[in-house]
Parts: sequence; structure tokens; C-alpha cells
Amino acid sequence: GKDGERKATFERGVELHARQTLFAEGARGSCSESLMEHFNLRQNSSSQSYGLGIKEVWEIPEENHEPGFVQHTLGYPLQSSLLDKTFGGTFLYHQKPNLVLVGLVIGL
Repeated sequence: GKDGERKATFERGVELHARQTLFAEGARGSCSESLMEHFNLRQNSSSQSYGLGIKEVWEIPEENHEPGFVQHTLGYPLQSSLLDKTFGGTFLYHQKPNLVLVGLVIGL
């Protein structure tokens, strides 16, 4: 409560024990920022990069739908060689009932 005492609805937080933990709260989330500072994670690292993406949802004929189908591309159609500075890729996800999620992400 407001006086610092535990209320009847109090639940202790979860304690995680793992060799690796992934924090995915956004590019500059408060937990990530705290961890980067505490463990000096920015030392000897490249500067942060950003990307821009677009996604469309298509409704397709049922006979063309493959539930669970996933396709990713790395670099295509943005790079003509491995050394190009432009980076990104595409994704294609089939989702029930007969939807396809199509997207392109470009590194800035």
C-alpha cells in the first residue's frame, strides 16, 4: 500500500536463472539502458543502427494458403553484393484463416 506495507494482493517477482537472457523492450528501453550501463555492454561495440519497415496483410485464395509457412530473405532485394552498405530483407508469413503478412525492412 501507500505506507510501504504489502497488500493482500502482493506477488513476489519472478527470479530468472539462465545462461542468456534476451531483453526486447525497444531500442532505448529503461531496463536495457540500465543493463548496458551496469555491465558496460557498449564497450568495444558498434554504434546503434536503425531500420524502417513496412508490412501489408493480404487475403489470398484458400487453395494458395499454406498454414505456418514462413519465409525470410537477408539482403534481397537491397544488396547486390555482400559488401554493400545497404542492408535489410523481407518476410512472408502465412496466417490463418487465409492471410499472408508481407514485409520489407531497410537498415538506415
